[in-house]
Amino acid sequence: MKKHAEKKAFYTIIGALILVVASTAFFVYKLLSNKAYIEKWKDYDECGII
Repeated sequence: MKKHAEKKAFYTIIGALILVVASTAFFVYKLLSNKAYIEKWKDYDECGII
């Protein structure tokens, strides 16, 4: 019975760590993607097209 509880706790911790890593990776991806988008359109903002 104790081994079952230890396995369950281990899988819960691993699942939480995967969730944290995935959400952090998604946040960094969106941040860099937004930065690239702003850089791409910066020249057009300066010339008044948009």
